[in-house]
Amino acid sequence: MEFPKDMHDMFQKIAEHHNAQFRLCKTLVAGFKATNEQDLSYMDNYMDTLFDFMDPGGDTEAVYRDYLAHIATFNPQKAKKYEESLDEHLGYKIHVVFAAAYVARDLHQGQKDKGGNDYFSSHLLPVGKSGYDWKEQVVGLLHDAAEDTTNDISTIIHLVKSKLETWMNNPDDRSWIDDFEEDFFQYPAEQCHMPTEEEWDEIATALQLLNHHTAPNREEYLSRICVNKLALKVKLNDLRNNMDISRIAEPTEKDMERQKRYKLEYGRLMNAFQEHINEEDRTNRA
Repeated sequence: MEFPKDMHDMFQKIAEHHNAQFRLCKTLVAGFKATNEQDLSYMDNYMDTLFDFMDPGGDTEAVYRDYLAHIATFNPQKAKKYEESLDEHLGYKIHVVFAAAYVARDLHQGQKDKGGNDYFSSHLLPVGKSGYDWKEQVVGLLHDAAEDTTNDISTIIHLVKSKLETWMNNPDDRSWIDDFEEDFFQYPAEQCHMPTEEEWDEIATALQLLNHHTAPNREEYLSRICVNKLALKVKLNDLRNNMDISRIAEPTEKDMERQKRYKLEYGRLMNAFQEHINEEDRTNRA
């Protein structure tokens, strides 16, 4: 089947536009560095256009990383945040999410929720999928593993790392993508950027806080979660899924009472989350 000429011309124009934008951004980065430009809003207005046609490992990514290296000279914290967003966008960290999904499914095999549904499919996977970024997705998938299985957090993280290492040592076998390809928006890139020790510690801390067995009572449990933004966001996703009463075919009075408690806790945690947002806004304005 011959490719229609009008479509060919359209794609050619798009490619020419992208090439022109790439050359412009490459020149601008050199200019930003030469003049020590530090106005992020001004620079981002140009550089963010690269995300429209950026491919993992290509020249466009290289130009953007050069831009991040410039930002790091005057605002390392912002450069790190941008780099994390870049890795997320290009699918360099989604491998960790897939590994966590496999580990969670194995650890919770045979477990049922209060409605008699498979616990992984009805709760853990939806909570994981609700995460905004890869860390929220990983913690969402694993948030009940230490609480509802015989494994401690260090063992759980070791299992995720082992799964990742197995996949990375066998790059030609990407069949592991198949089971969860339709569940997560981001497709794994050929290359995986393994989490840093700091990131693993962040995940471990959130998992520790989300295990209610580590707190003396429910009040203390929620209070601890409120001060950790990652654990807080995952707990909100957890409660949102638990408030889906349709998971229980014939809810009892006890189930309805539990729903009331969930809604009260959800409101409290949402207030705490808003406080985190307000604090970030104050910091950014300072």
